[in-house]
Amino acid sequence: SGSEGSGGVSMPFSVCVKDRMMYSHTFTFDDGVPFTTGCTAVVTATFEGAALGPYDILIDILVAQRLLREVMELYDHKNLDALQEFARPDGSRRNTTVEVMAQAVYRQLHSRLQAHHHSVLATDGKGLGAVTAMHIKLEESDVALASYWEEARPEGLFSACAVGS
Repeated sequence: SGSEGSGGVSMPFSVCVKDRMMYSHTFTFDDGVPFTTGCTAVVTATFEGAALGPYDILIDILVAQRLLREVMELYDHKNLDALQEFARPDGSRRNTTVEVMAQAVYRQLHSRLQAHHHSVLATDGKGLGAVTAMHIKLEESDVALASYWEEARPEGLFSACAVGS
C-alpha cells in the first residue's frame, strides 16, 4: 500500500537522506529588539515517486547525499545575517526561521538536482524523471521542526516547470 504524497497523489516509493548544519542568526520581532542565537539543524530531504527509474532506483542516494552536503556547506558555520540570500530589496533582513531555512534548502537542493537531472538525462534518457516530489524537514531540536515542499508533479519534479512558480 502506498502513502499519500503531496497533492493526494499515491507515492509508494520514497528515499531520505540527512545532514546537519550549524549557523548563527538574529531575529527581530514585534518589540524591535534583535535576538542573536545559534542553531544546529538536522535536515532530512525526502524524495517521492510513484515508480522507480532506471536501474530500479528512485534517486541515487550517493548523489542525493552529495548534493545535500553542498547545500549544507552554504550555511554551515555561517552567520546567516551576512548572507545576501536573506536580504530584502529594501536592505532589511528576513528572519531566518526554521520555515525560511527549510524553503532555502529546498530551493538550493532543487537547483542542484535540476542540473544533475539534465546531465544524466543525456545518457539514460530518464534522469531523475521518477522523482515527483521532494520534502525538506529541518529540525532545530528534538521537539521542534518545520518543513517545506511544493505540490507533487506527476510529470516529474524536474520537468520544464520552474521551482517556486
